[in-house]
Amino acid sequence: MKIHTVLILAGGDGDRFYPLEQKVLFRFNGKTVLQHIVESVKDLTEQIVVVTSADNESAIKSDLSAHKVQYVVQTKDASGQADAVLAAKQYLTKDALIMNGNDQYDFSIIKRTISKTKEEGNDMGIIARYMESYFPGGYIRFQGEMVAEIVEKPIPEKRPSNYYNMSTHYFNNCLLFVQELERHSSSDDLYERAFSALLKKKYATCFKYDGGYATLKYSWHVLSMQDYFFAHHLTKSIDSSATIHKTATIEGDVFMGKNAKVGAYSKITGPCYIGDNVVVGDHSLIRNSTVEQDSLIGSGCEVARSYLAKGVMLHRNYVGDSVLSEGVSMGAGAVTANYRFDAQTVKTPIKGTLVDSQKGKFGLIAGKDVKIGVNASTYPGVKLSAKTMILPGEVVKKDIL
Repeated sequence: MKIHTVLILAGGDGDRFYPLEQKVLFRFNGKTVLQHIVESVKDLTEQIVVVTSADNESAIKSDLSAHKVQYVVQTKDASGQADAVLAAKQYLTKDALIMNGNDQYDFSIIKRTISKTKEEGNDMGIIARYMESYFPGGYIRFQGEMVAEIVEKPIPEKRPSNYYNMSTHYFNNCLLFVQELERHSSSDDLYERAFSALLKKKYATCFKYDGGYATLKYSWHVLSMQDYFFAHHLTKSIDSSATIHKTATIEGDVFMGKNAKVGAYSKITGPCYIGDNVVVGDHSLIRNSTVEQDSLIGSGCEVARSYLAKGVMLHRNYVGDSVLSEGVSMGAGAVTANYRFDAQTVKTPIKGTLVDSQKGKFGLIAGKDVKIGVNASTYPGVKLSAKTMILPGEVVKKDIL
């Protein structure tokens, strides 16, 4: 039996994802994150409701035009998760599932969580994942075997448990949760406080999940999301219209789209996703990377463990562990450094505070239409805002935002 509503929260990016934009519309294996979610949950529910912002409303509607979806626009002065739920309260009068629009995991566990919640006679269901090391977000406090509270962003050393709140919640009567949200004063953690308050009156089933999981919070999480899709959803396929030089080598799981071209003595080592109309010049190497449609990888390039969006142009470059947004161009000889000589993980500033990426190799995050001159280089973890221009030979040591 289908549930009444699946509510997908897709309202905004936040400062953490900058200089990248519209994280729910990032494409992996040929589809956006949001398309992957909608296609996975559509058979579970009578209706799908997506909460957007004014900034991404039109783009999301275009992206999901093939699907039957209701939309709610979240106002600019109401940007939190709780505000997004309240904006859609007209759809939340019966049973409902609330989930983030930027998460990926084995969505089959949603149905199992709902079934388990009903079998146990509980009012709510929550999916939690065991995290050995700290990941920013909320954590579950248990009282015995029962879920007692969601503690939002605890100090890493004071986590109430290792079970991370995946922000996928089922309510057999979602109106009760809406009323709890309206009862509490506004704050960044209103959603978690209201959920925890409801736990004092109602019981919740916790589904403890230990499978693959990826989310887009910080910009470098695009690389982790790419790894998730390569591991779980990549289809090995080379379109019949693709042209591969007889001396080129294709190894492992590689998807290659329409009219893609691979030049002489080049090598593509999977997992890789190569989009439509991509041109890979002679003597180039691509490994463990996404190269989206209409991009040019000129002769003598190496692209390793990176994500290249639509229309990226490379000319004899090294791009490692980096994310290049749509329209980024790198002049000949420009490179991205991705490794610290002291072998420490790469840290990068977010709103004035150094944040540990927890990555031993982490190169460049470049916003849309960044231009990097010949023989320029960037330090590990550097972020460049859209339309930044780097002069030839320049060494970029800090963010330009």
